[in-house]
Amino acid sequence: FKSVLAGGTVQLNGAIFHTTVDDMLFFNFFAGPFGLLRVVTNIDEVTIQGAELDARWRAADFLTLFAGFSYVDGEIDEHRSRPYTVGNAIPYAPSYTGNVGADFTFPLGSGGLDLVARVDASFVGPTWFHSVQDQGLLPNLFTGFGFGQGDLTKLERDAFAVVNARLGVEGERWSATAWARNLADEEYRAEIIPAPEFGGAFIHDAQGRSYGVDLTYRF
Repeated sequence: FKSVLAGGTVQLNGAIFHTTVDDMLFFNFFAGPFGLLRVVTNIDEVTIQGAELDARWRAADFLTLFAGFSYVDGEIDEHRSRPYTVGNAIPYAPSYTGNVGADFTFPLGSGGLDLVARVDASFVGPTWFHSVQDQGLLPNLFTGFGFGQGDLTKLERDAFAVVNARLGVEGERWSATAWARNLADEEYRAEIIPAPEFGGAFIHDAQGRSYGVDLTYRF
């Protein structure tokens, strides 16, 4: 549904969904006597269901507040190349996401300039990056050399939150804005690419706190 309330000052939207996906594309690393392969394979069937809600409220002429939340329950129903993963969560799908923030616009006198500002926070729930999850220990290329088995249960990304902010001045044709991303310098994994049979994973850390200035001129 989509709705406009309170004399047009509030927008409220929501949805529920249930989707069955056949042959979901999935990026895999496979290891064996043939070496290490990077391939796109299929998870034969998954079910994705959930709900989402978002709202915007023009609280004053200079202030707009917004928020949103989404919950996803995705499950592997059939996976012939890894049948032991049936029932696991679908990869790359956080169990929930959310955001909240505020936009400010303040006129600076009668010269046509505005002071603009924004602060927002985004929240991301726990996320698996592979169909192999809580299966415990799995043999890999190094098991035969006495290095034990791979433990994939530790490769779930924990929930995290990121705060961003912007502050600038805008005219009719130009703007100058200072910004900061990941203001609290939150440490989290941007992506994890496990290779279960190889016995390891390729881990990419997210960018830490960053700052910058944007200058724009509209011709």
